[in-house]
This record gives sequence, C-alpha cells and structure tokens, in this order.
Amino acid sequence: MPQAEENPRFRRAMYLLILVLLAGYIGFKAWHLSVAFDAWEDQPLKDVVSGAAK
Repeated sequence: MPQAEENPRFRRAMYLLILVLLAGYIGFKAWHLSVAFDAWEDQPLKDVVSGAAK
C-alpha cells in the first residue's frame, strides 16, 4: 500500500488497468448479449404453447 501512496505513476497505472479491464468486461458482455438476443429471435416456437412466458 505505501507504494501507491508514494508513487503517483503507479497509482495512475493501476487506475488505467482497472479502467481497461472494466471497459473490456462491458464490451464482452455487450457482445454476449447481442449473440444471445440474435439466437433468441431466430428460434420461434414450433407449436403454440398455452401459458408460455413471452
């Protein structure tokens, strides 16, 4: 912990690392959701199912 308090360059590097990881996670989840919604739209129900959630 003293290294982060004494070295502003290290602190900026850690903040940048956190920001890059967060942006990567958000980008990956956005891609994952787009793939899931594309798969969901292309798979209609074959028969009418009463009481099915939509």
